[in-house]
Amino acid sequence: MSSNNIKLSLLLCLSMCLGIGILRFSYTALLPSTREAFAWSTGFASLLGSANLLGYLMGAFAAMRLPQNKSMTLYIQIAAIAGMFSLMCCAFSGFPQAWYIFWRVISGISGGLLMILSPSVVAQCCDIQDRFKINFIGFSGIGLGVLLATLFLPYLDQISIQTAWLILCGFALIICICLSILLQQFKHHLSAQPVQTQSKIPLNTIFYSLLVVYACSAFAYIPHSLFWIDYLSHELGLNLFWINLNWILYGLGSALGAFAAYALARKFGNFFALKILYSLYIMAIFIATLNTSPLLTFASSFFTGMLNPAVVFLTSYTILQLYGLAYKKLWSIATLCFASVQLIGGLSFSTLQHFGVTYHQQFILAAVVLLLGTLQLAWYTRPAKFKTSEQT
Repeated sequence: MSSNNIKLSLLLCLSMCLGIGILRFSYTALLPSTREAFAWSTGFASLLGSANLLGYLMGAFAAMRLPQNKSMTLYIQIAAIAGMFSLMCCAFSGFPQAWYIFWRVISGISGGLLMILSPSVVAQCCDIQDRFKINFIGFSGIGLGVLLATLFLPYLDQISIQTAWLILCGFALIICICLSILLQQFKHHLSAQPVQTQSKIPLNTIFYSLLVVYACSAFAYIPHSLFWIDYLSHELGLNLFWINLNWILYGLGSALGAFAAYALARKFGNFFALKILYSLYIMAIFIATLNTSPLLTFASSFFTGMLNPAVVFLTSYTILQLYGLAYKKLWSIATLCFASVQLIGGLSFSTLQHFGVTYHQQFILAAVVLLLGTLQLAWYTRPAKFKTSEQT
């Protein structure tokens, strides 16, 4: 790879690591210990999760409205710094509840901006033939960020929860510095490009099919992202060691997600690879209901961790490959749909739980929704002419 491509890969990797891996998933990993240390109620902890999803939705909407020029680099830097401060401000107890809600919203906004703006910068600054490899390396940052968050878990009985949050803040500070240095390299390139005029984008059923199944994956993922630890501890009665092991497997799976999608897409093409990934995703969610063996729980943790960043990466790249310069707007729309469905779905699952719907029934509902989304994707992408791959 050329020096320019290495810098672009690192820029995207660090952005995804911070924006998604750390700012969003670290809260899920650290939630039980934080709730106990800060004396939060279950309801307030759930509210903070919803606040982060709301912020992510706001960030995605704001990113869609921003101009596609060198100003994107400034907003990426602002988002990274704000995200770092949100981690630091959540490390201390004793503040009013509104304080934590505010900073979890800021964390979500930062994640939404980084998720959309950084891939857009990469799309404008790299050659077409290099996009696939750069995006694969870059989106691997999601898994690396999740892995960083989960690696704390075995040591939470030895360090304070405040220290854990501040260590994550330290990682975020290092990423902010690296992003600021890398972004300086690409300001001139973005300035030299003519500003794209807003013109009508010719969309077809393929884009809407991708949008539907991507939104379904947002809904299907909610039980694992919100209730997995509670399910493992209260429903299955696992002790702290086994819960931590499940989360570490989840982190390892996340680190391998983009690579799995990359390998499948190289061999089978984007759409067939997406069908494989979504089919595995359905199975990974469904086997969470089969608690006859710990191996099934381990498999569910590993594969749900792997498949979430896998489908995010391949969906993003497929939209980029199909629509080129319209990528920023269309990826913003996809991220908005994902964030909206996740927010609504989170509230829906919380309501179902309130009315006594069991965890097993919630996992089955999530798997069925994703199955419906996958079936419509298989239907609308069945002609060979819609196959996209690096070779074509």
